[in-house]
Amino acid sequence: MRSGSFTVPQHSGPPMELELQLSNERRAIPSAAALLHAALQQLPIAAADADQIEQLVLRVVGDAVDHAYPSGMSGIIKLSVREKQGRLEIGVRDFGLPQDVASLERRLHEKTSAANSTSLATTADELHWINHGREGKAFQLVKWLSSQNVRDQSTGETLEAFDNNAALAPPQNYDIRRMRSEEALQVCQLMYRAYGNTYFNEDVYYPDRVAAQNDHNSVLSFVAVAEDGTVAGHYALELNQPGLVAEGGQAVVDPAHRGRGLLDKMKAVALVTAKELNLAGWYADAVAVHTLTQRSDVTHGGRLCAADLAISPETERFVSIADTQPQRISCMLYFHWLTTPTPRTISIPQRHRAIVSEIYQGLDCELSFHPDTTPVGHGTLTIAMDPGGAKAFLRVDDIGSDTIAAIRHAQRQLIERSHMQTIYAELPLAHPAAAQVATELEADGFGFIGIAPHFSKTSDILRLAYLVNPLTREPIKTYEPAADRLVNYALAEQARVHPGD
Repeated sequence: MRSGSFTVPQHSGPPMELELQLSNERRAIPSAAALLHAALQQLPIAAADADQIEQLVLRVVGDAVDHAYPSGMSGIIKLSVREKQGRLEIGVRDFGLPQDVASLERRLHEKTSAANSTSLATTADELHWINHGREGKAFQLVKWLSSQNVRDQSTGETLEAFDNNAALAPPQNYDIRRMRSEEALQVCQLMYRAYGNTYFNEDVYYPDRVAAQNDHNSVLSFVAVAEDGTVAGHYALELNQPGLVAEGGQAVVDPAHRGRGLLDKMKAVALVTAKELNLAGWYADAVAVHTLTQRSDVTHGGRLCAADLAISPETERFVSIADTQPQRISCMLYFHWLTTPTPRTISIPQRHRAIVSEIYQGLDCELSFHPDTTPVGHGTLTIAMDPGGAKAFLRVDDIGSDTIAAIRHAQRQLIERSHMQTIYAELPLAHPAAAQVATELEADGFGFIGIAPHFSKTSDILRLAYLVNPLTREPIKTYEPAADRLVNYALAEQARVHPGD
């Protein structure tokens, strides 16, 4: 049944975009407070949430005033408030001393109670700390401006799970194309009816987010629309990495319209768009609770690259397959080329060269290795937290002599303060010092899980994982021998780097 329409809610007036440049003096902080308070009052944010956001951002501003520049040196701090495609982005940027960005999070937690820090983590949808090396650091907070879940957006009907034995709809022609904003509600309802409220990307349950992301082209949704206007299927490309890749996923087809090749047709249209964007390729994280999606990726030419251990909470549910999970869910990362692969020269610890060579052989990439070098200078580090998924990503774009210490500090804070269950460290394989950094991180419990082509603007990445709780092999289902070998290797590495577990 077709279920109404939806438009992105907006308050009156053009989107807000403000920037305030401050001197690094304590007397400048009230000006930042005044701008921030006035801006938040004009946005559709609950008063309690606005107060929490204001407190956190002002602590970040105060920290930059006190610590970004050497004592006695004048400098600038930029506070930005931007309303973009249905969400609020607040940034605090300085251009001072290279710093361990994890120390910022530590100082923020020291200045607030544990209870308050917990509420801050749930108030913001995303929190990012970015170390720009010689060019200072930045903090970014993201808050969606509407919190209306698809369950609250329905037109009075009950959103029940799909009946996989439902009668088929009459044969008909389907319109395969990009989603329109007013169809976002139907897409969210499809996702909810297929996955319940457990799909690992929570954005799919919020029509305003789906519409805004498509308007902003950070997500490209493709739909199969029946003759009566019902959205019968959905598939999306998510442009969620800095490099020239997209993630394919959010796949769903109403059981009443299955058996007609709709998923393949939506994928075909999506890949035409991906080629028009000059992407190097696309990837999919195929769940390892079952082998169905892995088989689809292999059948359609996917190349196995990584075993993303413990990437999703065990609360994710798979209707008619597995309603409960004994441990966090792992995925197999498959990469699909849209361009011709080019030779790689990478830096990887000697012990991993055999498995990495096998991965690159599967990718049809010629491979050579850098001589190991010692990192020098200042590196960069981006920390991205997913509180709902209890996971964090530590992305290094440039390796420096301070990279290992920065990751170690971030790891400790993310576990002790933010209660992350899985932490991924991502290193640029093209950097000659990646092997040494990886070896050092293994001493801190990070284990090899694979590589990811083109995830960085300048390099493939090496992905390591730190797991708070160990995994067992049996619940991780694999489709092909290469996946068997990679999962077994990754789990053996976890046992090696956690010898006391």
